Amino acid sequence: MKKLLIYGAGAIGRGYLPRVFTKDKYEYYFVETNPRIRELMNTQKGYTSYMTINDQYDICHVPVQRCFDDGEEIEILQQADAVLVAVGPRNFMKLQSKFMGTTMPILSFENDSSLPVIMRRATGNDNIVFAVPDVITSNMAPKEFAEKDPLSIVTENGVCFIDSHVEALGGDCRYVSAEELHTQWMAKLYIHNTPHCIAAYLGNLINATYMHEAMKNESIASCINGVMIEMENMLVNKYGIDIEFLKYYSSKEIQRFSNTLLFDPIARVAREPFRKLAPNERLIGAAQLCLGTGVMPKHLMEGIMAAFCFENDSDPDFHIKQLMNALNPRDFLKIIIRLREGEALYEILLQNWKENLAFVNKIKNHV
Repeated sequence: MKKLLIYGAGAIGRGYLPRVFTKDKYEYYFVETNPRIRELMNTQKGYTSYMTINDQYDICHVPVQRCFDDGEEIEILQQADAVLVAVGPRNFMKLQSKFMGTTMPILSFENDSSLPVIMRRATGNDNIVFAVPDVITSNMAPKEFAEKDPLSIVTENGVCFIDSHVEALGGDCRYVSAEELHTQWMAKLYIHNTPHCIAAYLGNLINATYMHEAMKNESIASCINGVMIEMENMLVNKYGIDIEFLKYYSSKEIQRFSNTLLFDPIARVAREPFRKLAPNERLIGAAQLCLGTGVMPKHLMEGIMAAFCFENDSDPDFHIKQLMNALNPRDFLKIIIRLREGEALYEILLQNWKENLAFVNKIKNHV
């Protein structure tokens, strides 16, 4: 049995990775800073995983050898056959000191393809690679499942694409070339991540709890379809990706967002809007790419406005709407969103500010 050390017992770490690296061949050790999850894992010695397949659940018990608090895992880190990291992009580089001098495969499941490159240079470990989990995994489960097991979690039956450099690790996944991994990442970033978070921001406006509830709203669904068409056109123009592949990907994503078995929380998908609005990220970055390739991001700008209006007191970026209301649009875009006055996206967002805000208010008022 190979030992896997998994950083992060959230949606991907707890919900999906044990379905990729199955319990008949791998032992699971977790590192998790949430004391409740950590205590339950160590007390129960495992948890229940639900995978949606053909409109029903495949149920699996996932055994856990131990769940460590951050800093307690050093001994098992030295023994691990591989390390899987799913802690969020903001926390990935904090692991640098722990990975110094290591040689085992370290797989990054973060939404940032640059992180493995940076970590390789920082640590000297050439086996740190990027992985693309083409899947949606909730970080919670329906009430009836949670009552049986508070660690229950629901995931799709997705596909995991991993850099072929570490294919000796095995698992139920696809080890692919750098070129294929890039294609899958572009599709994931712009046809999954971009419309996915926009659906969450629009869903937040109508106080929806789950993604499938948001997608039942016709205006939201129409906007998401529009965003996907804009992303398809951009990817064809920018990278020459096959349009038939992109159309297939878009259709698949619409079905995923609407999956009533997933119970994918709006709060999970919408979290940390400032990160998603970063210059090279899935919202502002995507809009810049659209304009650079001759695509007008009309629906994407509506989604960006919805992100500006995000409200969730428990989110680290809870104050984004307060800042938008406190500043005039020009200063908000320059100071908070870090756009330069005079550049195309800055000017187009300003020109369409009232129109996009009216769209957001229409959604919010259920018109």
